[in-house]
Amino acid sequence: MEDEYFSDTLRDKLIIAGADEISQYGIHNFSLRRVATACNISCAAPYKHFKNKEDFILEIIRYINRQWSLLRDQILTLFTGDIRKQLVEVCIAYVRFWVANPNYRSVLLASEKELEGAEKSTSVEALIRTYCASNGDDTDETERTVYAIKAILYGMTAMMENGELQNIPKTYEHIRVTIEKELN
Repeated sequence: MEDEYFSDTLRDKLIIAGADEISQYGIHNFSLRRVATACNISCAAPYKHFKNKEDFILEIIRYINRQWSLLRDQILTLFTGDIRKQLVEVCIAYVRFWVANPNYRSVLLASEKELEGAEKSTSVEALIRTYCASNGDDTDETERTVYAIKAILYGMTAMMENGELQNIPKTYEHIRVTIEKELN
């Protein structure tokens, strides 16, 4: 039982170190050797947990998607029945998640070609589309809303990362108000 716990803990440690590796070096320069070194284990040890480098990278993506999905699902449950409130609060959580985990974003923002076969998280976009459908928006209006809200989220996240905006409650209130205005 203790060996199983250690194995799961090491696997998670490898995944987190792998996300850091991708953040620092990119997918094309991903090195299992550097990940193993970061975890203070032998270069062969990651192969006890992952078939190969590609499997390892897919597991990193799945791990990040699970982390985000857990948070998103809590918010959706908290505001059941109010899709607008769900959308706004999921958007706020989305920015908080990426600001708190910048190394995760680099994994998920890699090009689809680099992550062929990977699971991509589209939950915010899907929620925007559901909201627009519930309002009876046409295709053009839905696409405009998707682009506008995603631009707000990506822009605010980037501005927080480069210091243009502070990571404080007032900033999140500004994001909330901006999204609300876009939905009106």
